[in-house]
Amino acid sequence: MPNFDVSSVGFAVLDILGRPVIGIPEGGRAAYIDEIRMTVAGTAGATGMDCAILGLRTQIVTTVGTDELGDFLVSKMQSYGMNTAMVGRDGSVQTSATILPVRPNGERPALHVPGTAATFTVAPQDYDKALDASVIHIGGTGLLKTFDGEPTLAFIKAAKDAGRITTFDLIQATPETTALVEPLLPYIDYFIPSIEEAQEMSGLTKPEDIAQWFMSRGVKNTILTMGGDGVYVHPAEGDPFTLPAHEIDVVDTTGCGDSFTAGIIVGLVKGWPLEECARFASAVAARVAMGLGSDGKLTSFDDTVEAMNTLPRKG
Repeated sequence: MPNFDVSSVGFAVLDILGRPVIGIPEGGRAAYIDEIRMTVAGTAGATGMDCAILGLRTQIVTTVGTDELGDFLVSKMQSYGMNTAMVGRDGSVQTSATILPVRPNGERPALHVPGTAATFTVAPQDYDKALDASVIHIGGTGLLKTFDGEPTLAFIKAAKDAGRITTFDLIQATPETTALVEPLLPYIDYFIPSIEEAQEMSGLTKPEDIAQWFMSRGVKNTILTMGGDGVYVHPAEGDPFTLPAHEIDVVDTTGCGDSFTAGIIVGLVKGWPLEECARFASAVAARVAMGLGSDGKLTSFDDTVEAMNTLPRKG
């Protein structure tokens, strides 16, 4: 029996966010905004953090620097109850970090330093510890230059050999990302990209065509997050379905996809049907979008269940 519910593996980054940002002041002038935060973020970091907030026994497998940014990330992850024993420290580069000036409508352009994301990997001798969870989530392919390709393939094969459930997300996908991801597809139980990333990779536009493209290449379940348009799910068994997004006042869309993945993982750990997982995940993403940063207004499992049952949906 694994010691953890989920092992979140890959990209973790320190986000420094400010809102609302209408424009960058000229020269050395200042603009005054309402809020600035530093948060745990990234397709592994934020997903793991949100899983921990929602009550899962969570292990994070990543690399940060030996700088103060890395100290903050480790301390913050521990404060959420995440196990950080498998967080490596690399003094050769700085911790991955992003500055996010969040626009009034919730959109957020990014200024990013890849840093330790590019040096992260999992050595074969560490597989047993990294795979000590019921669900193995891999996040960040495309930014994990040392781990991308054959190392990720070997790791996800080991996860399936160990009988683990695998979930997968990536970031800033381009058509070139397809070459990295395609060999992994037969080993992915739940593939959860954004519609934009999936379109870039497949070259297709319609959700149903995109999902079929991934399914034909081995993915068991394809879940496409579509922002304000909700989610499209093509399950391994049963008919595809869509869910509309919740009707909320959006503060910041940072981490919404990562949090949605966390919601799916929580449902899988609890043994829910996939449609119930998707309903819960939509509420998780809504709670995150209602505040600043990758945790936003996400506070607990019970609060999120209440949001799932009470927040109105579009349409």
